[in-house]
Amino acid sequence: MDRPDKVLGFKVVVLKFSKESKTGHQLLWKQHSVRTHSDAKPVNRTLFVVNVPPYCDKRALTHLFSQYGKVRQVHLHKRPTSAPAMRPRYPHFSRPTPVLGFKAAYVVFTQTSALKKVLALPAGTELTLSTEERPVLTGIRKWQRQYNAGFVKRDRLAEEVKKVMRDYDAKKERERTAGQQEPDSEGWVTVISDKKKKPHLEKVDEVKKKKGSKKKKQQQLVNFYSFQQRQAKMNHLAELRKKFEEDKKRIAQMRNSRKFRPY
Repeated sequence: MDRPDKVLGFKVVVLKFSKESKTGHQLLWKQHSVRTHSDAKPVNRTLFVVNVPPYCDKRALTHLFSQYGKVRQVHLHKRPTSAPAMRPRYPHFSRPTPVLGFKAAYVVFTQTSALKKVLALPAGTELTLSTEERPVLTGIRKWQRQYNAGFVKRDRLAEEVKKVMRDYDAKKERERTAGQQEPDSEGWVTVISDKKKKPHLEKVDEVKKKKGSKKKKQQQLVNFYSFQQRQAKMNHLAELRKKFEEDKKRIAQMRNSRKFRPY
């Protein structure tokens, strides 16, 4: 059965894992096109690839397309999207969830000519992913590399810790200065919200009301830890047992004090 040259506007090419592979995997690609301009995925330099197999990571795709021109960036997504891949602000404290399974890739070239070379390839072209010069690790060697990459150098980790603390101190300083501002003639002060990250005007009474409600919630927060909850339950059961014994004694006294005894 002949393979189709194009599917819904995508050119179909064959990706073999290595030269020894007897069968190949079908990749579908076309030029990336969106209505709005994106600095992360420029239309004139970005190749949109779908049906990317699980063993293709950023490094493998970079090596695969580098033969046509310098690759600036590779974005991997679970589903097609015009947004860039999310990058954590603190890479060693909040690592993003890796994209597993089949995925979509956006290969961004440095030059427009590289994209034109890829698009000019005839349908059915066979590409080899793993070569002797640039092998794609699998099995135990792949897990060894991922394990070794999990170790962070001390100086890099120390620099990131300093960055986290600087951001925390800056946040607390903004909160402190926001509470010390003098209201204007109409009773307004500038407040910086943590969610909006932009200064905006609020009434002084509203600012005090928010701070008061926040402080009240913090004061009402009791039995936060699990051992405190267990202790509170044990104390409640002990009080119930004590009250039950007192009720039993009171009922017994009431029975003994009754004057009318028909039995």
